Amino acid sequence: MIWLTFLPAVMALVVAVALGVVPLPLHPAWSARLLLTAAVSAMAATIGTLVFISINYAATLFPHAAERLPEWALFGDDQPVHAVLGVPVIVLTCLSALTVAKLSARWAAEVRHAQQTSQGVVESDVPLAVAVPGRDGGVLVSRGLLRRLDRSQLRVVFEHEASHLRHRHYRYLALGALAAGTLPPLRRLNARLRFSLERWADEDAAEAVGDRKLVARTIAQVALARSSADSATPPLPTFADSGVVQRVQALLTAAPDKNSVAGPVILMGAGLGAGLLASAAWQLDHALGLPIL
Repeated sequence: MIWLTFLPAVMALVVAVALGVVPLPLHPAWSARLLLTAAVSAMAATIGTLVFISINYAATLFPHAAERLPEWALFGDDQPVHAVLGVPVIVLTCLSALTVAKLSARWAAEVRHAQQTSQGVVESDVPLAVAVPGRDGGVLVSRGLLRRLDRSQLRVVFEHEASHLRHRHYRYLALGALAAGTLPPLRRLNARLRFSLERWADEDAAEAVGDRKLVARTIAQVALARSSADSATPPLPTFADSGVVQRVQALLTAAPDKNSVAGPVILMGAGLGAGLLASAAWQLDHALGLPIL
């Protein structure tokens, strides 16, 4: 066992936590992609490390069975994994697997329920608009929303929700929720990811209707009409989901640069960096064999 085994998980987690705090000077679309990449990298690196150590601890307990495992699945130094580390890691691995299964099942159930409801207008006075993914999905709206908004404002709402569907933001939300559920330090990053997705859809709606102030007014009006009882964070983003004040302020300024060069470069650099870090740690782990236990 060597300390390099933990390097990918630690570095990926540090980067993800930092991105949950540090503002990103990017278009919301690239911010969302970068935040998602960081969240998935941290989750994969952490769970992968736990599984890797669990396999090696199992090999310590059952050396004869370990002979059937490929060489890449075992530590390069052939040192046994002590129970003081192996037992907690196995517990954490099982808890992570249960958390992923539970969150995935809950997400699927909520999406199915939304798909069933999306076939009609929700009979509620609460102004509500939700982008429901899937073949049976669409834009789910409430009677209260239809009563409060005029035609131009309704177009803003539908353009906003259409952006969520077009860019498959539900996948970002599902992966972000999984990362935050398995790694609590990533909850702040997940909140910023949800906000970036809303800003992304806001900018798409503003570009489609050609009036940033109209989009800002519509968001503010819907948010003010929302009931105080409707404060829980839903699995799928509603039109006035989060960060309303910041979204309105952003829309009252000039449109952000689309970062057609900087965005892809930063995102590609983040992905390559994570891959190279994991590869280097694995190679050094097998090449050096520097035991820490």
